Amino acid sequence: MDNFILASASPRRKQLLEGLDLQFLVRPIDADESLDQGQQEHPAAYIARRKAKIAHMLYPDSWILACDTVVEIPETEPVYLGKASSRDEARSMLLSLSDREHVVRTGHSLVSPGGDIYEMMPTTRVRFRNLNPRLLEWYLDTNEWTDKAGSYGIQEKGALLIESLSGDYFNVVGLSILAVDGLFQKAGLQLLDFSKQDRP
Repeated sequence: MDNFILASASPRRKQLLEGLDLQFLVRPIDADESLDQGQQEHPAAYIARRKAKIAHMLYPDSWILACDTVVEIPETEPVYLGKASSRDEARSMLLSLSDREHVVRTGHSLVSPGGDIYEMMPTTRVRFRNLNPRLLEWYLDTNEWTDKAGSYGIQEKGALLIESLSGDYFNVVGLSILAVDGLFQKAGLQLLDFSKQDRP
């Protein structure tokens, strides 16, 4: 069996795969993650594919998994939120999510050693509670907003911001286990084929 590479620097994605006791390598990819609001294809999908293709060029004999998470505010023209570059930008993003529902989409792109690409982009709906000034500034003080789409992490202190959720919780964390297993099944494998128990 070929190597399985997670092309991501996200500790959360790494932890989710480690929780399944899988054998894989982490090889972060430096790729442009800027969001083009006018892009026809959803940014989570094309950024994940871009990362996966770069990783495949570097590690052509391995299975490559790349992901990208984007928070989307449903308007007439959807507004996409990536990672904030400053506390002020994070505050603005969080206020735009306050007391309303938004959509989290994570693009998952799997590339086989032969170069075949398999893709999924699960959707989860999340509703924020009303963020009063004390709660908002407390959360910003945690610095948990850094390096997270939409400036929050649902699995840690950000749980206090959430009123309700509909869909795959792990998709909001940044990697849907079900989606990854589904991609491997499309390729004729299963995620458990990379279990440490079954590999030498």
